[in-house]
Amino acid sequence: MIEAIFSSAPALLPVFALLALVLGAAALRQARARQWPRAVAVLWGLSLAGEVAATLTPTGTGSFGTSCSIGSGVWETATTQQGLMNVALYVPLAYFGTLVLRRPLTVLAACAVLSALTELGQTLLGTGRSCDGADLVDNALGALLGTVAAVLWLWLRRRPVPFSRRDVLHGLSTAGAGLAAVTTVVWLFVPLHHDAPGFGAHSAADETELPRRIAAQLFGAETLLQTTRLTVAPEDPPQQALEVATDRGQFRIEWPTGRLLSSASADSRTDPGPLSRDQVLKVGTDFATTWFSDLTHAATPALTPTDRAYLLTYRRYNTDNVLMPMRLDITVSTSGRVMASSARWDADPQLPHPTLTADAAKQRAVAAAPGSRADTPLLLAKKVDGQWRPCWSVTLTKPGDTQTSGTAEFIDAVTGQPVAPQRPLTWHGRNTSGGTRCSVSAGPDCSDRAVLLFSQFVDGHACLSVSANSERPEACALSELPDWVLMAVLAVSASSARSGAPPI
Repeated sequence: MIEAIFSSAPALLPVFALLALVLGAAALRQARARQWPRAVAVLWGLSLAGEVAATLTPTGTGSFGTSCSIGSGVWETATTQQGLMNVALYVPLAYFGTLVLRRPLTVLAACAVLSALTELGQTLLGTGRSCDGADLVDNALGALLGTVAAVLWLWLRRRPVPFSRRDVLHGLSTAGAGLAAVTTVVWLFVPLHHDAPGFGAHSAADETELPRRIAAQLFGAETLLQTTRLTVAPEDPPQQALEVATDRGQFRIEWPTGRLLSSASADSRTDPGPLSRDQVLKVGTDFATTWFSDLTHAATPALTPTDRAYLLTYRRYNTDNVLMPMRLDITVSTSGRVMASSARWDADPQLPHPTLTADAAKQRAVAAAPGSRADTPLLLAKKVDGQWRPCWSVTLTKPGDTQTSGTAEFIDAVTGQPVAPQRPLTWHGRNTSGGTRCSVSAGPDCSDRAVLLFSQFVDGHACLSVSANSERPEACALSELPDWVLMAVLAVSASSARSGAPPI
């Protein structure tokens, strides 16, 4: 576990050393000025340095989205290895703080506010760590244990522990003002992600053993499991999923079935290799057969070259040539390494026969946005008011623009009526190396789930681009999903059609 922690955050020790020097010196100076016990004050400063370094040091992999997970699952995590570490992190901080200040309630309140600020900082600063309400609960429990231990120690040493009116007032004001400020920022800027009911029905062992087996199959037998987190996948209906981080990559599985939803290697370099197109195709199809055999049936595969890698995509069309909601995308380097995968397991819906032609759909889309120019429309299955409908997705270019504006109009292919007006959406993230920042601009609104994400490579690292030409449910939760999930969403059907890339 310790090896996995340092491999995911190689800067942890240098950051801690620097913070320990600064905060330890500051605590010593305050101890001299305020007549605090010097050794205990320094230990308090070191405890704070450990908390900041352990929680805010950027990681090489993880979540760069802006969201926070809360819900019924937070109470079950305290007994897991990660939960116990979160509890232990705040025990010395509250213990030494109480010994120094002799204000247990104020220290306890300050620790709770610090934990909330830490969780907020993790998601807003792009540290690669996820904001999770479970961590706040674990930290608060650790602070309570540390405070109680300090009070008992002082009582045994027959030293006064003043539960004074001032301590009560300071504690209440600290907790009230701090948590109110954090709540306001979360309300305004951070989407909340609710854990699904029933997550606690599975034991911590269940959440470790299955991911360990899958990690060994995906990345090798020596892969070290780092963290697991139960979430709700952005599907309709919502789907329980387990996010797993290892030292060699990350993946998401449907829970508790273990069906693979997406995966991405921690090494995002597009390493060149000697494999031919046919050899890369075999690597991709073998991976698809192993992990997604139910999806590949009757699906049309296409292999699209990128910078020293290929994107293998599977799409399925019904007899009316309507694009079905299932998706399978696999990225394979020319060295034969599977870099990423993403799957959507929707069953083919029963649809009415479309009667509106592509040209008629373009005319109606342009009529809804006068002066715009319509791109090639795409006929796809789309949920409208809870029912699947065949719809034309028409990407529009605004007057004076040379490129598509990211706005799409949806036209019902049976009734000819417009569906769900679209609004632009932009998400800013990082490439998988943690370096150059990438911008993702999505034309359709999240409720429409009609964004095509495909990979671009900037300076040899994977970035993301968007075209509003194909349905992608993952694009509807850009702020909630980590970079490795977004990178794995590599749908290229529309770009293939434009470039003339032939199907296999």
